[in-house]
Amino acid sequence: MALNAEHIRRLIELQAHDQAIDAVDKSLADIPAFIADLKNKIEAARQKASQAKAQVQDFEKKKKERELELAQKEEAIRKHSGELNTVKTNEAFKALQVEIDRAKSEVGDIETKILEFMEQIDGAQQEFKKATADFGVEEKAFLAQIAEKESDLAAVKAKKETLLAERKNLAEPIPEDIHKIYDHVRSRGKRDPVSKAIKKSDGGAVCGACRMNLAPQMVIEVTKLKNFVFCESCQRILYIPEVLDKALAAKP
Repeated sequence: MALNAEHIRRLIELQAHDQAIDAVDKSLADIPAFIADLKNKIEAARQKASQAKAQVQDFEKKKKERELELAQKEEAIRKHSGELNTVKTNEAFKALQVEIDRAKSEVGDIETKILEFMEQIDGAQQEFKKATADFGVEEKAFLAQIAEKESDLAAVKAKKETLLAERKNLAEPIPEDIHKIYDHVRSRGKRDPVSKAIKKSDGGAVCGACRMNLAPQMVIEVTKLKNFVFCESCQRILYIPEVLDKALAAKP
């Protein structure tokens, strides 16, 4: 395919512009992911405060259950104590006394448990206050970062629109068949489809992208600047910078 120094120069310029668009596209992917991560952090802080509150409520519920149980045991003690004066046999009296003693022992255990729950409630309330305060601080900081990133996202979107418009102008002078080859190489994962062929001291050259040695005849063809020459290893379009510069300088 016919090629000249001006075509290569324009492809190099287009490549630099496309790489700028690539960087913008990366930001367009990274920024929303960063915003989503911040929102997840807000939700995690909210959940931590919510769990702390639920812990307080759970301890309070258990304390109330024990208080109800305590009231039932105390009522049983009062009832059995009153019945002591009405029983007619020693056996019945002893049986009631056993029930009273058992209930009093259980009352002591329940009161101990209630005190433990009171301590746990106090600790859980302190944790809830801390989690709530931390959530307030973290939410404010994260929301500020989200607002900043959303502003950045809008700016990046606007930048891409500008770059795409500029790319259209850069690509327009390039012949369609040459442009298609460039796009084809790029579509195969080569974000830098045009690569320098770097000359070595022994007269040979290597591909500037993959560093593979170029065949002598290939170096000659690259020097001619008349046809596309592709690296046999990575399939990038090759050019020799000093040869290109000389050809461009000689152009009338």
